Amino acid sequence: MRQFYEHVRVDKETLRFSVTCPICGKREYGMQLPFLCRGIRILARCEKGKANKLSQRIYNQTKANAVQQLAMHFNQCRSCYRFVCDDCYDVADSEGACKECVKKKHEK
Repeated sequence: MRQFYEHVRVDKETLRFSVTCPICGKREYGMQLPFLCRGIRILARCEKGKANKLSQRIYNQTKANAVQQLAMHFNQCRSCYRFVCDDCYDVADSEGACKECVKKKHEK
């Protein structure tokens, strides 16, 4: 879960946490940023972990909740270790690989 946590970013346009699939580019949106973290400067500080205690605690908790919400829509490929969306993950593959890795495996 720690690796997935690092892939969750803030979408500056919608002010929501999001993750993008590296294969198809599909973006899933999670929770919205709390009001205390919506300013340009405070958001930059929160992302770096250098905001005031209250804003940082609220930001971290909201991001943790967003990670749990978004993790339900992504799977980790056991071949290339990327996090891909449900559409790009091949559930029929016995090894649990993404569609690109399955395609490469069948080409060999």
